[in-house]
Amino acid sequence: MGTLCHGRKPGRPVNPPDGGWGWMVALAGFVVSACSYGVMRSVGVFFVTWQDYFSMTAAETGLIQSIITGVLNLAAPIAGALSNRFGCRVVVMAGGVISSVGFVLSLWATSLFHLYVTVGFLTGFGYSLSLITTMATIGRYFTTHRLRANSFAAIGASFVSFAFPPLFQYLMDEYTWRGALVLIGGIVLHIAGFGALVRPILLKGDVTTNKTPGEVQESSAQSSRLSDNNTSLTLTTEKHSLTKVVLDKIGSVIDIRLLTEPRFLLFCVAVFLFGFGRFVPNIYIVPRARAFGVEEYPSAFLLSILAIGDIVGRASVGLLPEWPRFRRADQYALNTFLMGFITLFAPLAKTYVTMAVYSACYGLLMGGCVPLLYSAIAEIGGANRMSSALGIIMFLRGIGNLAGPPFSGWLRDITGSFDATLLEGGGCLVLAGLLPFVLHLRVFQPASTDDKVGEHESDGTRLSLLVAEREESNTASTHNHETSVVIRETAV
Repeated sequence: MGTLCHGRKPGRPVNPPDGGWGWMVALAGFVVSACSYGVMRSVGVFFVTWQDYFSMTAAETGLIQSIITGVLNLAAPIAGALSNRFGCRVVVMAGGVISSVGFVLSLWATSLFHLYVTVGFLTGFGYSLSLITTMATIGRYFTTHRLRANSFAAIGASFVSFAFPPLFQYLMDEYTWRGALVLIGGIVLHIAGFGALVRPILLKGDVTTNKTPGEVQESSAQSSRLSDNNTSLTLTTEKHSLTKVVLDKIGSVIDIRLLTEPRFLLFCVAVFLFGFGRFVPNIYIVPRARAFGVEEYPSAFLLSILAIGDIVGRASVGLLPEWPRFRRADQYALNTFLMGFITLFAPLAKTYVTMAVYSACYGLLMGGCVPLLYSAIAEIGGANRMSSALGIIMFLRGIGNLAGPPFSGWLRDITGSFDATLLEGGGCLVLAGLLPFVLHLRVFQPASTDDKVGEHESDGTRLSLLVAEREESNTASTHNHETSVVIRETAV
């Protein structure tokens, strides 16, 4: 199962090239990241204008940015499914057009609800299609250089976060907020152009090969089922099962077997906790500084310090080497644990200098987490199932992102202190960092480490299923004189 990301006409299956055209895909990721997360971080310059124009509260106005973030993450499984069905290049380019249209349609907005639909839902959905699919494709092109490629792609958002706010303010002053949104739509449309660089690639793990020379079939990794002949042999008793039909329909666009793998499920829990706690410092670091008597502009500059640390973290994490016993998933776990560890001690920062030091350290670690997360997903879920794995995990992280801030705000209300929110966020991050290390326990270890595409093999449950299918296929071949189907174990 997983994704082939090859569109209608797959070419010859290959191992991940770990470079080559993959760097052009990483360049596309840089632009997609800049035009999605970079724009999302910068639309705050419209906040006061929208609030005054529509005479709405701050909470109602701020909901626009929350909708964009929420839809981007929650629509990730849809992005993965569409990529599996239609190919990565088409989905990335379509996402660029949709997100651009969302900004352009805002020209005729007459209420804040219209912006919820256009800038919020429509643009967020387009961002999800483009960003999730591009990052998944990068994971398929690289093995040893995957972290460096993810780092290069993710840093695009951090770079433009400095340039876009003053640019958007200038556009708003010159052309009003409506005209500025139309021009931003033109900037976002660059996603569609650079999306053409996201060339589909067919990996050897995506296909099953018959003994007939040169015959290549699509893998069950793409469709959640074997080829028609093998299905008729092994699933005869379930031919009329409604459940089987429904699962096959879902499995034809997204890898649902991932949800049966203990390694993947445990990692999903860790990522949910990460999403639940990661934004607590971003939200409360400024009001906490104000509560300690720090002036308005120095308090706001703490976020700038955090952003600078984010850039340095994203740029430098690509230089990290990989060790056989300390792979990218372990590095991601350690990075997340350190984020939580320093946040647990953040309540001790009561002077501006100590607050600035904490902001820099947290930003540095947060910047490193994003590329490491994408690389870890490829290790846990498998490069050939990257779209499905990334879609599921981003969906769960999105739920955490939506649920975490309200819960931390509730803690602030009942305790009257920002320290409780920091302790809650730090605790979630510490737990999120510890859980991936549990994967080293024998119960979570894969049954085989043979690997032909540079990845670890899948867990024992999946291997047992594949062995059973192979034995059934061989038995059927003896009695019916049909060519047996050799099912290649999918890499994780």
